[in-house]
Amino acid sequence: MDIKKIKFEDTGKFSKIFLDYINNETPSLKSINSKTKEISFTIKERKLIQNRIRNQYNNLKKSNLVEENINHLIERNTFTVTTGHQLNIFTGPLYVIYKIATTIILTNKLNKIHKDKNFVPIYWMASEDHDFDEIKSFRLFGKNYHWTITPSGPVGDIDPKGLKSILKELPERVKLFENAYLKSRSLSEAVRIYINELFGKYGLLILDPRDKELKSAFVKIIEDDIINNSIKKIEQKKDTNCKYKPKVNVRRINFFYVKKNMRERIIKNNKGFEVNNSSIKFSEQDIIKEINQNAESFSPNVIMRCLYQQTILPNVTYIGGPSEIEYWLQFNRFFKFYKVPLPVLIPRNFAILIKDKIKKSIDKLNINFNDIFLEKSQLEKKVLKNQSKNILELTKEKTNIEKEMNEILSKSKKIEMSMKGKILVLKKKTLKEINNIEKQLIKQEKKNHQNSLNELEKIHSKLFPDNKLQERKDNFLNYYLSDKNFIEDIINNLDPLKFVFNIILK
Repeated sequence: MDIKKIKFEDTGKFSKIFLDYINNETPSLKSINSKTKEISFTIKERKLIQNRIRNQYNNLKKSNLVEENINHLIERNTFTVTTGHQLNIFTGPLYVIYKIATTIILTNKLNKIHKDKNFVPIYWMASEDHDFDEIKSFRLFGKNYHWTITPSGPVGDIDPKGLKSILKELPERVKLFENAYLKSRSLSEAVRIYINELFGKYGLLILDPRDKELKSAFVKIIEDDIINNSIKKIEQKKDTNCKYKPKVNVRRINFFYVKKNMRERIIKNNKGFEVNNSSIKFSEQDIIKEINQNAESFSPNVIMRCLYQQTILPNVTYIGGPSEIEYWLQFNRFFKFYKVPLPVLIPRNFAILIKDKIKKSIDKLNINFNDIFLEKSQLEKKVLKNQSKNILELTKEKTNIEKEMNEILSKSKKIEMSMKGKILVLKKKTLKEINNIEKQLIKQEKKNHQNSLNELEKIHSKLFPDNKLQERKDNFLNYYLSDKNFIEDIINNLDPLKFVFNIILK
């Protein structure tokens, strides 16, 4: 792989908050090592996470490295590096692969440097999420595939055998997904199978947080949030030291109630508590009892998910996308309140994959890799400027006309002030006509260079499908089907601590 690196700022695709964090906080190996000193997990807590992960792997073939990493979890010098994502069908967009790859790469780097510690990569499955619309489609070879069902409740419970019709539509058989979807009872089970198939040899541990025993370790915070609403009270207090504006709406209660085919908000009312869109009601005493006896029925929202993760894992760093980094920063006060260490936040790797044919087209149009991030209209202008021997912009002429008209206006004021209006109208009309002429010249030159613009359209549609970054639209099968070493090449060539946008030439 040949990789060119572009500064985040030069892409125009990242928020000020994200850039501020990268440039000023600068997460590093040193900050991760320092974070290990804040992690204090008892043997009992370590046994819990080890036993639950081992239990979740009961019916799954484990690589030697996965087995080693599960064994390491009991040791005091073992720490986790975590990423998480929703259960998108067929893995969803490319960046999901990049997130997991970044987690593995960083773990490998930490293990090489710190011989006295063990670092274990974790993929946290968002099995309790109920937003089906966000996981129901993927894009392969320019075609969008949609799973047209209307489920309710956590997406992890959905029977994946309904994906058989999509498997038949694919341009070629993909046994990886056939084995996972058609032989599993739930989407969670299927995702575990194919993620293990893709990343198990690198030692990745897959964790489903929807687990009664793991939730039981989180009972104190569940009860505090539902009964005392501590997070909401903290959020209502002004924090003059916080430079990051809220990205997530903090609710009075930040948990959902989960049962079969249901995940609904818990609402506090005058008589106690109720579950939204249901007839389920609790008194305060009853809901405390339910929390302690059936912790698995309480599902965290995004805020509590982060706290839950850091409560049950000896986790030193979280790998996330820009929006994830931003909302984690918002939660710092909540972590301090519960005395839970906030992990070092590391952005996932970002990349655009450019095949040789597209690279040749880019060179032919005489544009560089920074140029491809320009708005499409700006990029067209640049290509025309490169391809045309004519000067299309009349900037100099417009400046001269404006200067001459101002000179006429200055002279006329000395003789007759009433002419000012006529001269200003003439100036405005003249400049408008020049603008129209300029547009016509550009329009005609576009026709003269239509082949180049057609070539540019092909480039843009490949790198920015639907005007979105390639990594946010295209599925990894676009590359994996023709290159089974695709994931290994990504893991061997990207660097999670080089905060740049990667242009990967294949």
